[in-house]
Amino acid sequence: MNPNELIQRYLHGEATDVELAELDRLLASDRDLRRKLIAETGIDAGLCEIARERASQPSVVVPRRSVWLSWRSLTAAAAAVVVFGLLAFGWARRGVEVEVVETSDGISGDWVVGHKARLNHVALVRGSVQIRLSSGVLLDVSAPIEMNLIDAMHVRVLSGRVTADVGEHGKGFVIETPQARVVDLGTRFGVDASDVAQTSVLVFQGQVEVYEKGSAQRVALLNTGEGLRLDNNRRVSRIVSVSGTDGANGWTANAPPASSALISAVRDSMTANDEAAKKWPSLRNFYRIVPGGLLDGALAFSDVADEWSDVPAGLVGADQVRTFAVDGFNWFMKLTIEVSRPVELFVFVDQRNPVPEWVSTDFTDSGETITLNFKPPQWQGRVAKRLPYSVWKRIVRTPGEVTLGAPYPNPPADKKSFNPNRMFGVAAKALP
Repeated sequence: MNPNELIQRYLHGEATDVELAELDRLLASDRDLRRKLIAETGIDAGLCEIARERASQPSVVVPRRSVWLSWRSLTAAAAAVVVFGLLAFGWARRGVEVEVVETSDGISGDWVVGHKARLNHVALVRGSVQIRLSSGVLLDVSAPIEMNLIDAMHVRVLSGRVTADVGEHGKGFVIETPQARVVDLGTRFGVDASDVAQTSVLVFQGQVEVYEKGSAQRVALLNTGEGLRLDNNRRVSRIVSVSGTDGANGWTANAPPASSALISAVRDSMTANDEAAKKWPSLRNFYRIVPGGLLDGALAFSDVADEWSDVPAGLVGADQVRTFAVDGFNWFMKLTIEVSRPVELFVFVDQRNPVPEWVSTDFTDSGETITLNFKPPQWQGRVAKRLPYSVWKRIVRTPGEVTLGAPYPNPPADKKSFNPNRMFGVAAKALP
């Protein structure tokens, strides 16, 4: 078979292993053939781009032959680059095995649940897909996104947002972005590289290490409920609040909440520089705004597994703010809630200690209670205590900011014998 036929069979995915080996051999010794492959692959990639733009499907996930980028580097004709290109050629042919686990409405074509394929590149222009890599790692990807699959334990997000659930065997899984390298230590976490100038990293459960791109210097070790942003200038900043539902990629760290959300922002009075974060752990934590999220079994805080139960009927489906359990020890911060419309605002207060003065002054006791199922880490998900919380309410008729105080007005005289409350909860319902 002549070299031109070999190239065409490769581009159409029809080449056998024997034919690919022959093409490897010819490319290594024929510069003109390498140039031809570059040109042909460029045309092929361009046609793929046109097809993507003109596709009438509501969502598209497109595998791209990353060999094109590898072979472009061969134009320098350096021997070392030729060797690297040959290796990349074989790697691109194999790809990374993925299985489609779940899709959003409207996904069609080959991308249906149960479909398996080998991919080097994923681009999604609308909709969402959940894929499982051969390592067992689940990736939830939502449009718009573009990423390269390096291997079953390593992906490179060029732009967009990904949530990874690594499972039992995925420890060490890596997500790389233009600014950062995130190494999983057994967790469920999210990475958002939608902004070309920065990367946001959020840990929903477990632990990750964050490094600067191309550096062995660790920026941070993040635990459940913690996050950060890393920009092109290597600056680290705090992610104060995250909006969205608990499902897959329902969260967003770089965009305002949905227009239907009653609570549009949450922030506190704590300084957020890197040195302060080392002294006070919650400066790595993010508040979670969950529209309609208050239900029996809903997480109460962003940093631990405690859950709400016995939710009063009138509060089921209220918008929820997940505060930080660690702030139950905090007697000097203030919390600011920004509401987008007139609401009935609620705070839930642990009944084991006196009610903070700001609560009794600004809110009215509703006479109802809600239960916190306390689930310490050492109990491995089991409930250690069921703590009653009193429900306090306040009518906020004007959209804007509402300031809440700390769980305690002053530091306790005897910190060793001090038995703190669990942190308070926050919810909101629209006024009729």
